[in-house]
Amino acid sequence: MDVSKETITKIQHFSERRQKAEDEFYQQQLDHTSIQDYNQKLDVTLKELQDQVKHQDDELKHTSNTFELSSIGADSQSRLSQVRRAKKAYDSLLGSEHELPTPGSPLPSLLAIEEISQLVKESKLSISMTTEKLSANRQRLKTEEANLHDAQAIRKGLEERIAKTRNEKSRKKEKSPSQLAKELIEQKRAKNEELDKDAADLRASLHEFVDEQLAAMLAAEGLGGPTVGDALEIPDTTLEAGYTNHGKPKKPKDSNTDQDGGQQRIDQLMRRQSGRENDQQSSPSNRREAAAAEMNTLLDSLIDADNSYINISRESAAPRFLVRAKVAQFHPRDARRLRLIDFGRSLSD
Repeated sequence: MDVSKETITKIQHFSERRQKAEDEFYQQQLDHTSIQDYNQKLDVTLKELQDQVKHQDDELKHTSNTFELSSIGADSQSRLSQVRRAKKAYDSLLGSEHELPTPGSPLPSLLAIEEISQLVKESKLSISMTTEKLSANRQRLKTEEANLHDAQAIRKGLEERIAKTRNEKSRKKEKSPSQLAKELIEQKRAKNEELDKDAADLRASLHEFVDEQLAAMLAAEGLGGPTVGDALEIPDTTLEAGYTNHGKPKKPKDSNTDQDGGQQRIDQLMRRQSGRENDQQSSPSNRREAAAAEMNTLLDSLIDADNSYINISRESAAPRFLVRAKVAQFHPRDARRLRLIDFGRSLSD
């Protein structure tokens, strides 16, 4: 439907007056009289809108009662006349001039404010939702980058492994079975030598721990003192003096034992550096060294016996400590026999 130039001109004039009124409204300060006038204008505008709605409802009811298409008869002339009257009525309604608010009506401003408020609310909601999505997308991006890095590392490792396998396979094809068997035997021998070296290093570390940390506590328990682990620092002077029946250390006899103990520690270090066999052949100089020699001998016997039982010469602090530590166990029917606990049984099974 074409809009007349007069209607467009009215709309433009209305928009200019509304803008001018808004500018004047913002420039002037509101007082009680202005607020009352504004409320009166709102009431007038509301009444006009209600009257207009009522008028349109009456027109609609009148039109629907006058032109009831469902009541048209079967006669073609009657139906044609009814349709023409209905068309004429609709054309008159469509061609009527649009009723716009009066120049002083605040309705356009209210509609604009409501629309702008709705847009602001929707914009704020959209910003908050976008912020949440942005944070979630950033976290997802970090996760995907980490997964990509892992996938690339796995791919690189697989490619290197495949290339290495192909090279080994090609080299095996070029070698004879005797050469392959020889290489396999050499690899096994090198592996066994490496394992023997690691076992020797572990045994040396174990003996060093016994000499440096465990020997004094074993000697103290053997003399009736505290159980291994209750007292960590026990000097040689206390071991030489012994313990009472109540487990209390006795008073040392002289004060030169500290220097002698330090000298004995240096002597022991020199003997350990010169070799374990020479140290075992020499007799221990104090009770701590005697306890260390007993524990080291017991450990060597248990390790060499593998899972078999060994006979212990006497009941002492060394086997008791190994049993308490769940490293070894007594025979179920003979407490003079001892063996290591098989930690790798579940793995081998």
